[in-house]
Parts: sequence; structure tokens; C-alpha cells
Amino acid sequence: MTANSIILTILVAGFTYWLFRTLTRPNQYSPVDLEQIDRDELRKKGQRLLAQSESWPIQLKAEGVSVSSSCEPYVVRAVRYRVECRADFESTVAYVKKLSDCEVPRLEKPGKIEETLYDHNRGQARHEWVRRSVHVSPPPGTNRDAVVFYTEDRPTEDTYTIAFQSVDRMAGQSIEPHEGTSRFQVKPAYYQIQKQGEDRVVVDKIEAVDPCGMVSSWLNNYFISVFFFRKYMFDEAQTMRANLSNPVGEST
Repeated sequence: MTANSIILTILVAGFTYWLFRTLTRPNQYSPVDLEQIDRDELRKKGQRLLAQSESWPIQLKAEGVSVSSSCEPYVVRAVRYRVECRADFESTVAYVKKLSDCEVPRLEKPGKIEETLYDHNRGQARHEWVRRSVHVSPPPGTNRDAVVFYTEDRPTEDTYTIAFQSVDRMAGQSIEPHEGTSRFQVKPAYYQIQKQGEDRVVVDKIEAVDPCGMVSSWLNNYFISVFFFRKYMFDEAQTMRANLSNPVGEST
């Protein structure tokens, strides 16, 4: 091997190592204990995020559905969708809660493991719970584990909200990732449903997800979020609008 070949090999190896480290550099977060979460502040943070997101440019759009995103709130991209449709307010509340709770249809989705780790004040105006959600991926993909705290509220008669974020500890004990999974971090996020007249609702959701330890913020913000998470949110919003506008039992 010539000297030039050796130098070229060293440069290629060095660049490959640098690229690998750049694309897989995880963000570091301090562990969050369930007992330390300020519920009211979490709700206020969600309201602020929703207000900020009003200025984000719309990137995906369909009838009654829009999706926008921004890298400004966090080091990872936050995605927001809005659904507007003719639907019953209470039915919409029930639908949205099922998307966040360990209920059908979540429990019936293939390739997922759902379990409730904490449940308090079920049936009350300020119900709160912790849900573990494991997304099972075929090899060479990695199974993804998210443990998320949710707190619901009805600040007015015509408004329903769910504020949520990842939690890492409960009762002084660390919540270890599910066997064979990588832990995902959900930054403080927000759901809001508002009644607009007798038969019209507006649903807003804003969420930011960091696949901790797997990819860099750069790769997450400009590849995973743009091509996968944003599309996932868009599909969820379109499905929601279709289901709310055509409840079971009505003709399409």
C-alpha cells in the first residue's frame, strides 16, 4: 500500500467516523420525575406553544386539515395540526382521549404494545395518567419506547385540553425502557378541542419527538420529521376528520 493510499484510507475512515458521530449524537435531557411535574405550568406551556404555532407556515393541507412545523420551540422539530369539521363536541373529546389513553383503538393496533403505568382521577375533570407505548419495528429497525404523562382539563364549557410530556421516574424509581427498545422523548406538548357553534369543532395538536440516542437533531429535523413524523401527523389528522364527520352508523 502506497503512502497516498494510507493517507486516503485514514481520511475516509476519519470522515466516516465523524459522519457517524454527527448523525447519531443524542441530545441529553435531565430525567423528569412524575412528582416534580408542575401540571398548571405544563398546561400554560402548551397554550404558549399553540399560540406561537399560529405563525408557522402551513406545509401540508387537505380539506379541513392543515399541518405546520417549526424548529424554534425545541432542539427537535415540533409539528402542529389543525382539524376543522362538523362534529359533536363530546364525541370529539372521547375520540381524542382514546388517541392518548390505553383504550381501543390504540390497544388493537398491530405492532404496538400499550400499557397504563399510572392512573389518577379517572372520570374527573382533571384526570391524569402515564402511558407506555412501544412501537414494534421489524429488523433492522429498533423498537421504540415512549413513556408519557397526560393531564386533561376542561378550562371552559366549550374547551377540552390534554397537556403531555415524557416522564422518566415514578415514586422515586426510574422507568426503564421496555426490553429491546430505544427510549423516545416527547417534549411538552398539547391537545386542544374547541366547540365552534352547535355542530362544529376545531382540534389542534402540537407535538415534538426526539428519538434519543439514535439520531442527531439535524437528521431528526430535516429528514425524520419532514418525511415521516409530519406525514404521520397529517394522516392522523385526516383520519380524525373522516371519523368525526362520519360517525359509526352514519352513511358516508
